[in-house]
Amino acid sequence: MTTNIKLAWRNLWRNRRRTLIALSSVIFSVLLASWMRSMQEGSYESMIDNVVKYYSGYLQVQDTAYWEERTLENSMELSPGLKREIENIEDVTLVSHRLESYALAANHQHSKPAMVLGIEPESEDRITAISRRIIQGSFLQAGDKSVVLGKGLADFLNMSVGDTLVMIGQGYRGISANGLFSIKGIMAHPNPEFDKRLVFMDIETAREFYSAYNLSTSLVIMTDDHYQTEHLKTDIGNLLSPGKTVLTWIDMQPELEQLIQSDRMGGIIMLGILYMVIAFGMFSVIMMMVKERQREFGVIHAVGMKKRKLAVVVFFETLFIGIIGCSVGLLVSYLFCSWFYHHPIPLTGEMASATEQYGMEPYMFFSLSPALFYNQMILVFFISIFITIFPVYNIYRLKITTALRA
Repeated sequence: MTTNIKLAWRNLWRNRRRTLIALSSVIFSVLLASWMRSMQEGSYESMIDNVVKYYSGYLQVQDTAYWEERTLENSMELSPGLKREIENIEDVTLVSHRLESYALAANHQHSKPAMVLGIEPESEDRITAISRRIIQGSFLQAGDKSVVLGKGLADFLNMSVGDTLVMIGQGYRGISANGLFSIKGIMAHPNPEFDKRLVFMDIETAREFYSAYNLSTSLVIMTDDHYQTEHLKTDIGNLLSPGKTVLTWIDMQPELEQLIQSDRMGGIIMLGILYMVIAFGMFSVIMMMVKERQREFGVIHAVGMKKRKLAVVVFFETLFIGIIGCSVGLLVSYLFCSWFYHHPIPLTGEMASATEQYGMEPYMFFSLSPALFYNQMILVFFISIFITIFPVYNIYRLKITTALRA
């Protein structure tokens, strides 16, 4: 067997041009498949990242009844120690309290139902980057008694920075909630529905307004890697007392997950077509190599080498081409996609405008998830191994007289 391997290795480099052509086909196949998958998964990661940063975060701790009935009666009191314990979990990057409810926002002429979001300003800004969306005035600071409005709501009420907003609602346990708040800033939220009814205030101000002292409706948790949400859900769940639960972004926004899965299926079908093209391309290269060597095979068989041994040598030649090509292809693919990961492809024209309207950056992003590259390398390698059936079959059908005349 060692002799066969050595012979196969020497045969590869006896005709370097032929070998390099075969290697190039394998390398290009891995590169093309990896680039396509990296672009597809990168777009999903960007979509998830943008959507969770709109509002929900990657995970939330809530009262078990809150998600079905979002009222202050289903809010919860969390100890400062719990927040610190969650922050100490590996892969958790940020934890922030929220108090969410509703109230009537009004001026001296108009009124409109509004969604009031009590937040920890510094933490919330790191989640949703609200301060970058401020178009008038400035963003909140801890302890502020003022509010920030969505532009749509401010336009409806015909109010601007410095005006006084009247808020009327129902607080915790049915207590009347009303107050006057100075408008500190106006923001343009990418979600039109949020923009028309959103009011931000410091969480302590919101607790005082709703008489919901020390209460939160949710604890928002962020991570750098959305693939870690399931294990984080388990780790955080182990810290919670009865009556509290952990929801992932998939639990809170199942329609987004369904959209990604349906689109991913379309991408897999396209990838399957691509693999068929790759397989035929590699097959044609291997077939060319075998047909070109018909006379060589005939001479070798004529001088005494058995067909079985000749087939083993050719198998190892193809195996070496697959191993070398896939290994180099893996490295080239990673470097190639890495460049696009750090330099996303900018979108232009109507596509860029449509992307920005949904609050997403107008770029085509790429993913560097290791599994993407390993999977493509393994699949292309198995395709190359499958293709060895042809040269082996061709050798077993070899006729010396025909081969010597080739």
